[in-house]
Amino acid sequence: MGLLRGFLVVAALHAAALVGIVGYELYALASPHFRYEVAQPADGGLAMRAARFHEFGPASVVRVDEVPQPSCCSPGQVLVKVDLAALNPVDFKQRRMPAPKSMVPLPATTGKDFSGSVVKVGEGVSSFKAGDIAFGMLPLLGQPWGAFEEFVVADASIIAKAPTTVGTKAAALPLVGLTVLHALAPVLAKWEAQGEGASGKSILVHAGSGGVGSFAIQYCKNVLGMRVLTTTSAKNADFVRSLGADEVVDYRSQRLEDAVKGMDVVLDTVAQEYEDRTLKSDSILKQGGRGHYVHVISTDWQPSSREANPVYMMLPLVKKWALSALARFGRGVYYHCNPVTPDGRGLQRIAGWVDQGLIHPVVDRVFQLEASAAAHEYLETGRAKGKVLVAVSRDAAISE
Repeated sequence: MGLLRGFLVVAALHAAALVGIVGYELYALASPHFRYEVAQPADGGLAMRAARFHEFGPASVVRVDEVPQPSCCSPGQVLVKVDLAALNPVDFKQRRMPAPKSMVPLPATTGKDFSGSVVKVGEGVSSFKAGDIAFGMLPLLGQPWGAFEEFVVADASIIAKAPTTVGTKAAALPLVGLTVLHALAPVLAKWEAQGEGASGKSILVHAGSGGVGSFAIQYCKNVLGMRVLTTTSAKNADFVRSLGADEVVDYRSQRLEDAVKGMDVVLDTVAQEYEDRTLKSDSILKQGGRGHYVHVISTDWQPSSREANPVYMMLPLVKKWALSALARFGRGVYYHCNPVTPDGRGLQRIAGWVDQGLIHPVVDRVFQLEASAAAHEYLETGRAKGKVLVAVSRDAAISE
């Protein structure tokens, strides 16, 4: 009886720890997107165009409406006239996957990344003035407003002045850039604590021709000084080499386990394809607590039952604690899954690297606002190299 009681106590403690870990991670995942004041529609009949969806579903649910402009400005806020916006996978996944109203209020304007001219600033804002070119990433959850509208209101702490060398084309940078910075931050912090730097270390970047991958290659090679391998198709090999990739793995003709050995880091943007294979292999990553697997939190590119499965979404959060705990004792590899959050300081760093010529935005195609549904369809095909932009302003132009 005593043995059974002891077993139940241990099981209860493990269950409580698991619930605590998941709760903490879910709070850390969502709370940064709900901390900012949501702008209210302006009075006085001021209107704007916005690409919105009134129901969840295929790309065809996205349509351009005339809606009231957001009111501005409460203390700490900035009103921006949007020139260009960028589309990311999170946008079409939010559009197609039903979610609670608290997370995705309907009707919802699509898009999170934007660039444009500052029109007005609220009390206490000294970092921006009317006429400045700004860029930013809006909160991913809890707001009906989005980037595919002619005016956005954003907290001054989550935007930055656009790099002078690319102007409004900076709309291609926020979400992908911050995703990479935030995902790799714990790896760099670990190395710093060990008295090591990133220079000379090796990283495998999956899907190097995509939005996140194309930024990651440039950042890891030109800013961190790492040796960069990447997976892509043969037709995109020259493209990713032009971004700085040292070696290219053709995922269609080469077996990952044979082509990649002894990496310090794997940055996985397609975890549904490679996570299990990477973690089961004892050669892709350095073992003994020296390698780092970085899961870029996401769901499958194509619709699947796992997309709305909360257990599937929580697994990386649990693995992060379990596998990293073992790695601290010299077993296996570290597992990281830091989510992307709005971050004005991070954008300032990115702008600096762009102006130094270390990173440049990679733009595949530009759609007009009225073709927002077509932009969704195109990005969902998975054929885009770099970013898909949308010209929100009628007189928008990509400045060089």
